[in-house]
Formats: sequence, structure tokens, C-alpha cells
Amino acid sequence: MINKLLLLFIVSMPFYSSPSLAAPDGADLLAACEHSLQHDFQDVKGKLCQWYVMPCDCHHGRKPPPRVCLPSSVAIEILAQQVITGLEAKPALQSEDADMAAAIILAEHYPCSDND
Repeated sequence: MINKLLLLFIVSMPFYSSPSLAAPDGADLLAACEHSLQHDFQDVKGKLCQWYVMPCDCHHGRKPPPRVCLPSSVAIEILAQQVITGLEAKPALQSEDADMAAAIILAEHYPCSDND
């Protein structure tokens, strides 16, 4: 039994240490949002896009992303299109982490005031 568990662990190690498990970058976000607009945010790519274009005001990374204060009335489709446009206009953001890239773009449209 132990040998089977050890074998299972060893076989699954490349999966857990795979670079594909890294946080998505701006290029991943661009592809996910373009896909999401065509597929109504219904699949995994849709959820990825939605997660990053609706940022929280929390600081969990090394360098906090710019603050974004979204109005409650803005549609996810508009946010996704703004992120797509921003990533296409500033290709350097495609190599940033997705949360940073989205926040930089959306902060230009929805900055927070000192009172927020």
C-alpha cells in the first residue's frame, strides 16, 4: 500500500510543480477575456476573466496593485473590453501578473478618491 502511494506521489509531482500552475499573466488574461466575450463568461476562461476584471481592494501580492473603485452599475462585458483594449494598447502589461495588469488598466477608468 505504501509503495502504491509513493508511486502515485512521484508520478503526480510534475503536475504539482508544473509552471502551468503559476498565476496567469496579462497575456493569459487577454486571451481569457476575448474568449469570455464570445462565450458569455460561462466556462473556466470566463470565470478567470471575471475574477481579474472585478478586482478586490486587497493586497495579497508583493507589490499592491493600484486601487480600483468600480461603480455597482458597470457590466462585466464593459470591464472585460476595457481590459482587452488596455492590454492591446500596452503590450508590456501582458507580461505582468493578471491582477496587476487588470488593476493598472481599470484604475485609469475607475480611480478611487481619497474618501474611498
